Amino acid sequence: MKLLVVDCLTAGDGERVFTRDFIGSGPRYVAGFIEEISDYQIETSLMRGEDFLSLETEMLKISNIICISAMTMDLGIVKKIMNKWHFTHPSHYKTLSLIGGPISSDKNILYKVNCDVSIQKEGEIALNTLFKIELSNLISNLDGNNLEWKQKFFDKIPGISYLKQANVLHQNPIPPNLKNSWFQNTTGYPQKIQAYQDFKYARIFVECLRGCSNFRRTALTLSSGDCCDDSQCNQCREDNFTTQLSCPANIPAGCGFCSTINEFGAPKSRSINGIIEEIQYLINIGACRIVLGGPGFLDFQREDLVEGKLINPTFPEPNYKALNELIDKLINIPEIHDRTVQVFIENIKAGLCSDRALDIIAKLPNAVFSIGCETGSNEFANILGRPGMPQTTLEAVKRALNRKIRVHVYFIHSLPGDNVFYANETLALMKEFGQIGVDKITLYKYQELPGSPFHNIPRHYKQFDKKTLKVFNKIKKFVIHYNGQQKMKLLGKKVRVFLSEENTTHPKDAIGWILEGGPKVSVINSVHLVGTFQDITIIQVLSDKLVLGKIN
Repeated sequence: MKLLVVDCLTAGDGERVFTRDFIGSGPRYVAGFIEEISDYQIETSLMRGEDFLSLETEMLKISNIICISAMTMDLGIVKKIMNKWHFTHPSHYKTLSLIGGPISSDKNILYKVNCDVSIQKEGEIALNTLFKIELSNLISNLDGNNLEWKQKFFDKIPGISYLKQANVLHQNPIPPNLKNSWFQNTTGYPQKIQAYQDFKYARIFVECLRGCSNFRRTALTLSSGDCCDDSQCNQCREDNFTTQLSCPANIPAGCGFCSTINEFGAPKSRSINGIIEEIQYLINIGACRIVLGGPGFLDFQREDLVEGKLINPTFPEPNYKALNELIDKLINIPEIHDRTVQVFIENIKAGLCSDRALDIIAKLPNAVFSIGCETGSNEFANILGRPGMPQTTLEAVKRALNRKIRVHVYFIHSLPGDNVFYANETLALMKEFGQIGVDKITLYKYQELPGSPFHNIPRHYKQFDKKTLKVFNKIKKFVIHYNGQQKMKLLGKKVRVFLSEENTTHPKDAIGWILEGGPKVSVINSVHLVGTFQDITIIQVLSDKLVLGKIN
């Protein structure tokens, strides 16, 4: 039996614009996991969403099961894919369509997309039931002539949502006795990376852990009418806050704008050997940019230091033994040690950035990490339910820079509850980050995520007066200017790039990606070298996202 896994992550309405050099971990994990649990009775093919749309319809008829991985922003391309799928497979009872990933946090996704099943939260339990426990029944149903088999069959699958008769949404919970026993020791199925033509130069996300330890809560009134004023428990609003699994005011855990805890719960980490095996395989087949990923990298195996679930973002301190072992094994890989492979660390909580943790990270050649700050206001950080204060982030970044670690800092503007005072504090803090020389400041506009505490939050929190909007514009202009100035520092610098594609606006030139990270590079007269690494010199800054280079 053949099954299609379609990676729509960040494809939007049909084309990846901002993350063209990035490959997530979820789709290849799903493709490999399904093959393994089915004892290879199922053969999976993995492709990007835009490649699916360009396929001949005859090619699509080979498979009768489709699994789509997408984010909330990818609704447009998902609709196009399902329209083409149903056109190609008119007999609905002969096919099965699944959708998963962050887009499934939207409880109403099946009303928006014509799929059979939405996989909720972690997918392993549902996939194991579908493609192992119930595989023989699934095959016989797809081969048979029963037009009504799906309703009865779906009733058996934990962790899914589907539409019953009269279009009524039904959700099957995951029984408490069923545990995800697969993730910890997985190798991540790196062999599936070869489905991506760009894997040799792309930043490849290697999932080190899932879930988040920040079980603090927001103070804003939510769509349910629930509000935390700490009158019932006196925990979340104090400077020296504590956390708890359940909230007497029914406020979901986590930063108000984030859906990670709703999707994955508290942190759970992979084994070190599994991570190293995955990275070594990727390097052996030619990958050169590896991202150690997770909602908070310094949470890695920190759950092993507590009884029960890890729900405090700052205590205990990081699991130094595990971190040290992981980093030491990484730097013992010759290609990482020799700097022909670059390792990035994605997402670090400032409250866990002890000197000892930073010393461990600094052992990586050309060490670099990203860190979320989101706002420059202590008061607003408290209201949002952030795991620490902006000043803590600033101090952590200063200590990282002192160790020659490059740092990218993330902010979000137009968050619910923001105002002119908070926004001015954010602008002031951004300027402080600029003075100490962070590599890059990344600014996002707030996007409401299904499954986050702020989903459907009262509209007045997102309505801003002219003074506040004026400061938001100042923030945007500062970030563009600062990042442009940082790129000016690249002038005359010699860097190694991978030439990935033709520059469509200057067809004789090629677009290159800097091995150690940085802006895109348009390399003069190099289109004939696409698919190779080249040493170049940066000669001009074209924009805040693009520089010009020439081959040495």
